[in-house]
Amino acid sequence: MAHTYDADLQALEALVVDNADLERLEALLEQFNIFEALGVVRQELRHSDFLAFLCNPAAPHGLGDNVIKHILQHVLIAGRKRALPISLFDLDVWDFAHLQVRREWQNIDILLLDSRHNLAIIIENKVDSGEHSSQLSRYWETVQERYPTWRVIGLYLTPSGDVPSNPHFFPLGYTTVCTVLAELGQRRASTLGADVRTLITHYTQMLRRHIVGDSEIALLCQRLYIRHKRALDLINQQIEARTQRRRRLIEGLIRQSSTLTMDPGGRGRYLRFIPTAWDTNALRGDKGWTPSRRMLLFEFVNSAESLQIALCLGPGPTERRQPLYKLAEANQPPFRIAHQGLQPRYNWLYWRQILTTEQVGESSDAELEQEIRQHWESFLHEELPAIDALLRTQSWIWESGQAPAPILTIDVGDEGDEEADPSTS
Repeated sequence: MAHTYDADLQALEALVVDNADLERLEALLEQFNIFEALGVVRQELRHSDFLAFLCNPAAPHGLGDNVIKHILQHVLIAGRKRALPISLFDLDVWDFAHLQVRREWQNIDILLLDSRHNLAIIIENKVDSGEHSSQLSRYWETVQERYPTWRVIGLYLTPSGDVPSNPHFFPLGYTTVCTVLAELGQRRASTLGADVRTLITHYTQMLRRHIVGDSEIALLCQRLYIRHKRALDLINQQIEARTQRRRRLIEGLIRQSSTLTMDPGGRGRYLRFIPTAWDTNALRGDKGWTPSRRMLLFEFVNSAESLQIALCLGPGPTERRQPLYKLAEANQPPFRIAHQGLQPRYNWLYWRQILTTEQVGESSDAELEQEIRQHWESFLHEELPAIDALLRTQSWIWESGQAPAPILTIDVGDEGDEEADPSTS
């Protein structure tokens, strides 16, 4: 045991002492980047929002239609051996000044429509996820049905330019996006505003650091792992163990209450639940989020460095999501909206920070447990009853047209139930 401890200690020392790769990695991560500061590095929706903005010739970025034209040039050159609906000569003479940009139309991430040339461009964007439910084929068929006489191009955008399952789609890597934006930023530096140049620089830097497969950060991480595998495995094991202990504690706290129901869709860092009385057909939404199709769910976000609890409004019919968002917007507190405006898929209508990064890094497990319990008690006896009372004013939610009596306090059950078996839900 002593030998193992000494070996672990030596491995950790080798990782942090006079390590040029680690110093370079830290230097890269310490450089300010607006996209990193906003926490949107791996959020597909935010990438799609920004790319849709750049592809829109009418948007106030000064790039006109150059972004989509240059991306299509790269795609057409790479796909020369395939039958193409348009040519490089078309791109050279066409004007996309009146291109329409749609976000989340029929669940398509980005749809570009050029009625002047009868051209539709589908962009399906994936950052960390993959294809599911034959979505590329569905999107292609949907656009073909809506625009039967148009030429359609499908682009499957991934960090490494993965090959799409549907043969109508072309692979597009974030490396190409990065190259196009960097070249345009350089060529048009004299005509672009300083703020736009800065934004493009920050976005391409962020892509190179985190997204593209051959990023400097990716290579540094690979080299560090090969040389310091024992130390990094030990760090990961300890972090995972602490995160799992928090998860078991949270599961126990939820299961103590006879008035709360765990949702089966909570995996990884997410644990989801609702007050049992909210489990109505009116609050069931679209498939593809959780197996229960519950549209309104509380979720713990239990990451390695922090812990939050939120009330998430998931995918569902707009006519039902809209009044829920309006109710929350008009009643802050107890609601606390994270993003203004009804988002296409997910809205946080309420959130509370339970553990900060500083607390996780500096506190013992016992101290973290005490903090979690204090926040949970406050949430159960103050905010949850207030949110519940407001939700019960919405008669359309309740099958009988009349809600049961409001929850004034939440039954927290017996302390002995803390370690309840998760398989019993």
